[in-house]
Formats: sequence, structure tokens, C-alpha cells
Amino acid sequence: MSVKSDTGENRTYTTRNVSDNGIFLLATIPDQLPVGTEVTVIPTRFKGGPQEISIKGRVARTEEHGMGIEFVDSKFN
Repeated sequence: MSVKSDTGENRTYTTRNVSDNGIFLLATIPDQLPVGTEVTVIPTRFKGGPQEISIKGRVARTEEHGMGIEFVDSKFN
């Protein structure tokens, strides 16, 4: 997963869990974004056409091994 923060910083994370309401991304503590940071999540597509998917979210929680992103809006182009 590619994650762009509201400050414009791009980072790549490994997905551990996805639900209708959010996603959990594996990340060590130094690579985590602060709780409340608004982000755009852009899934990496391995199959399919040029459809771009972007999902607006916010960092809802952090843990030792990652962070939870709560989806707040999604746009499928």
C-alpha cells in the first residue's frame, strides 16, 4: 500500500488486515504516522487495467507493529 500523508509525504507499507471501515498496515514505530494524520491510501494493483483507486482516511490508532487507518471517504476513478 502506498500512503500519502496530508503533508505530502509518501510511504509504502505492507497490509495486514482490510475491512469495510479501514485497514491495518505493518510499520515499526519510527515509520508510523501520528494518530489523527489525514492520509490518502492508494492500493497497489498487480492485475487489471489502469483503474486508480484512492481512499481517504485518517490514522486512528498505532500499536507496536503497525497502525490502523480509518476510511473516511473513497473515490474510484
